[in-house]
Amino acid sequence: MEPIKRPKSDIRVPAIIFVVLVLFVASAGWLYFMKGQTHVKKAAALELEAIADLKANQVSSWRRDLLSDALIISHNPFNDIRIIPFLEKGTSADGTPEDIRAWMRSLIKDYEYMDAVLMDDQAGIRFSVGASPSQIGAYARAMVEDVCRTGMPFFSDFHRATAAENVHLDLYAPLVSPRSPGGKPRCVGVFRFRIDPNSFLYPAIQTWPVPSRSAETLLVRREGDSVLFLNELRHRKGTAMVLKLPISDQDLPAALAAQGREGTVEGRDYRGVPVLAVIRKVPDSPWLMITKKDLSEILVPMRIRMVVAAIFLAGLCFGVGLALLLWAKRKDAYFYRRQYEAEHDRLALVRHFEYLHKYANDIILLADRDHRVLEANEKACAAYGYTREELLGKYIPDFRPPQVRPDFEPTIRESERKGGLIFETLHQRRNGTIFPVEVSLRIFEIEDERYHQAIIRDITERKKAEEQNKETLREKEVLLREIHHRVKNNMQIISSLLSLQSQSLSDPEIKSMFRESQDRIRTMALVHEKLYQTKDLSRIDFAEYIRSLAAYLFRTYQTEAGRVQLKTDMDKTFLDINTSIPCGLIVNELVSNALKHAFPDGRKGEIAIELRGNETGTLRLTVRDNGIGFPEGVDLRTTDTLGLQIVALLVDQIDGKIDIKRDHGTAFTLTFRPLSYKPRP
Repeated sequence: MEPIKRPKSDIRVPAIIFVVLVLFVASAGWLYFMKGQTHVKKAAALELEAIADLKANQVSSWRRDLLSDALIISHNPFNDIRIIPFLEKGTSADGTPEDIRAWMRSLIKDYEYMDAVLMDDQAGIRFSVGASPSQIGAYARAMVEDVCRTGMPFFSDFHRATAAENVHLDLYAPLVSPRSPGGKPRCVGVFRFRIDPNSFLYPAIQTWPVPSRSAETLLVRREGDSVLFLNELRHRKGTAMVLKLPISDQDLPAALAAQGREGTVEGRDYRGVPVLAVIRKVPDSPWLMITKKDLSEILVPMRIRMVVAAIFLAGLCFGVGLALLLWAKRKDAYFYRRQYEAEHDRLALVRHFEYLHKYANDIILLADRDHRVLEANEKACAAYGYTREELLGKYIPDFRPPQVRPDFEPTIRESERKGGLIFETLHQRRNGTIFPVEVSLRIFEIEDERYHQAIIRDITERKKAEEQNKETLREKEVLLREIHHRVKNNMQIISSLLSLQSQSLSDPEIKSMFRESQDRIRTMALVHEKLYQTKDLSRIDFAEYIRSLAAYLFRTYQTEAGRVQLKTDMDKTFLDINTSIPCGLIVNELVSNALKHAFPDGRKGEIAIELRGNETGTLRLTVRDNGIGFPEGVDLRTTDTLGLQIVALLVDQIDGKIDIKRDHGTAFTLTFRPLSYKPRP
């Protein structure tokens, strides 16, 4: 036996385990990060939505308040007393234009306007207070014309009168004269109040309720194919009413807002930085509001947690890797110990099998693919009468007598197809003696070489015992047939004695009782006759038995041939004597009763017998006639009629159930299962 070689340390398995662990940890960490990122984004989106709704409502309320102020100014009584007459005639009813100028200064101070301008209905400047230019541009003229036409205050959009002017908004308040010719109110002038968005609107938009390094609010509107930024931006100065970006940029939240989108979106802002944004429309205005925050700021808490988790998991992986490395080293020592134990066990098994092979009570032969003996045990030498040297190299078919050698090749082919085979054949000793054997043949391969191993048992004594058993069974079968034959003959003698005895009787009722007893005996004798005639002495063909019994009863009770017809429809069923006799007696009583009572006064009819079985082993036997019908109220268990009492007792004996139907005659249906034979103690 070759010595066990020292195996090289193989760290592939620990390395694979370590890589799988790292991949698993990385995958789990990535899934955790993605799930946490989604959760953090959702929370940030809720915060941005709340701020966007708050600021949009704040801007909308500010606009409504300014329009309400303009409406109050339009309906001030001072207008009727001083300003409208001044516009109509150039003078006021009570006071000088300086009074009007003073009143306009008070409005600027009270409402915090940049300046105020009083214009007539042709947009001509009559008074101005503040830094308003002396010229009115086309934009202002159009606004004055619309306000005079509608008679309602108007709030303008963000605009600049000139490129050098700051961004501002204008509030227009109409002055309507109730003393117009024809009695109709007429707009005679307009107040224009200029509003600086830096005083309230921009600060209100730009403030953020919680500290943030990147969050901001944008106010934009659509201009053609571009989106115009209306307020100053946090991260870029000088952009109000200047910065325009194309509306076609699908990654820009402001462009998506100009396209009509609302809600939460992800994209890149005007700096190209990834952001999470919420888009809202400012009610009653053309403006769109966007609250946004950099994704890098939103994900900071999650990234901090991931860094901490990554440090922990890296330490864990390092520890596991170190443990696997130590395990791999210890595995070498364990491997050597197991190799030693396995070699020790193998040697023990080899010696054990050598002992079994040498001293086995069966012949053991090992042959090559050419059926030459390679190894044989001592039992083979003793059985065949050869020495071990003579057996080695001998051709396996030579152990067979000439008459069975042709069967060798087909047997080998079948064994190769099945991988093994157990069969019986004949072998021949050196002295020519032939003896029967049972061969357990197995085919196996070692290093692509095919071998045949046969364990052969001398079954001479078994064959003798089998022949003795067969002879004993034949003798018992003959004896059992003789018993059935004698029982049948004895019953026929009893039936004949009853017949002779009945001939001396004059009472018809007693003679009928003797006749019924004869029929019952004939029914039991018929079972023994069928058993005597069949090859299987334990069972009879029950359907054939019922046909013979019914035919006998028809011959016995029917005086006019053909008046009552017999029909049978029965599945082929085999029953033992314990079930056949009770069922036969039940059929005897029911058929004889129908022949005697169901067709009185020469009435014609039919008696049908059916036998059916199902997959559960339950049998259903039906005796049906189309005669006058079974009397109502008669119970099998309480009737005084002996035949029906016998039927009830026999049904109980076979653990069956019988049903009676009185529809167009009478039908008795017996449901039962064949009785299992129980040996007597």
